[in-house]
Amino acid sequence: MVAAVVGAACTTTGPGASPAGASPAGSAAGAGGSITFADTAGGANFQKFFGSILPQASKDLGIEIKYVPGAGAELQTRLEAQKGAEVDVDLILLKPDVLGNMLKAGLAFEPLPDHATQIPNLAFIEPNDLKEAFGLPTKGQATPFFRDQFGLLFDSAKIPNPPTSWQEFFDRRAEWAGHIGMIRPDAKSGGGRLMLRDFLIGAGVDFKKPLPELQASAEWKAGLEKFREFAKAMYQPLASEPTVLFQQFKNGDVWISEYAIDFTLWSRDQGLLPETMKAAVFDSGMYGGAAYLAVPANTPAAKKELAYRVLDWLLSEQTQVRMQTEMWEYMAINKFDAVPAKTWETIPRWEDVQDKRIPLTNLDAFNWLKENGMTYAGG
Repeated sequence: MVAAVVGAACTTTGPGASPAGASPAGSAAGAGGSITFADTAGGANFQKFFGSILPQASKDLGIEIKYVPGAGAELQTRLEAQKGAEVDVDLILLKPDVLGNMLKAGLAFEPLPDHATQIPNLAFIEPNDLKEAFGLPTKGQATPFFRDQFGLLFDSAKIPNPPTSWQEFFDRRAEWAGHIGMIRPDAKSGGGRLMLRDFLIGAGVDFKKPLPELQASAEWKAGLEKFREFAKAMYQPLASEPTVLFQQFKNGDVWISEYAIDFTLWSRDQGLLPETMKAAVFDSGMYGGAAYLAVPANTPAAKKELAYRVLDWLLSEQTQVRMQTEMWEYMAINKFDAVPAKTWETIPRWEDVQDKRIPLTNLDAFNWLKENGMTYAGG
């Protein structure tokens, strides 16, 4: 992993730091110590975002923040090797599966509610979100930082009245024949597999069942054949990766698809997709994920205090609202009334999404879709 040290790049102090984290006026970034922040959850978009906000955090808090993007498996190996000793990372951003793997491996993190005085913005996190991560008991050892969401992505200039369910999408497929996009189910990106999974859920397939039981069900067989018919209306060739899908939208070849709301709309804002892109989420549910912040239990005590202050800054209203509006991630804190109303003209409101989020749990079935999905997607 390559460290990016974030220092006092900004020249003004913003109003976003929480009172608990504020440093004395005129305090230089790094004057109050330094921490290492390991990000295993963000892609290129979040690396750019952190590059833009962490200098201000350093300025506000007087803490030098060494930002280190990398892979979860690699970080887990490092932390396991440092069991019983002081670790060399102080704050971590993790996807739920990586967090789960670390907890199962016996790695311990600080119970954050025990440090509510140092992290007052934890008060704006839903209590249950501090107890579990998509069914995984965390006992307060992690807090959400953002919630990512898949959705129906469509060019509103070409489709002003998008479908509101998979059944309606299927029934109206002839309207958009040759303009329905999809990432190949066998691609490195899981976007196409999630689209196929969500379609099958909309067709009545219960992914809570183990794969052998799923494959024996009438709903599974009928759902796959229905998808095969649906795929005949897709633009070919299917996209090999998300950036190819975005180019298909940009070229006008694709008008509608399912993919990650955050990365799609962020890419739109970079000029990579039409400005008229919008998102919706079907009532049957679509994939929803999250990223969690945690402080390793064997971080040195002095570093922990600094990590709590940085964590609190990341959960501040200003930081979270900026993330919601720039990154199109749903915030972790319950302060959605602070989000500009214009935001909800492009994506659904949180209250309309929160009960429709379906995590990725059945990995056997998901892997089957990777290996066999192209049989039904064509191309």
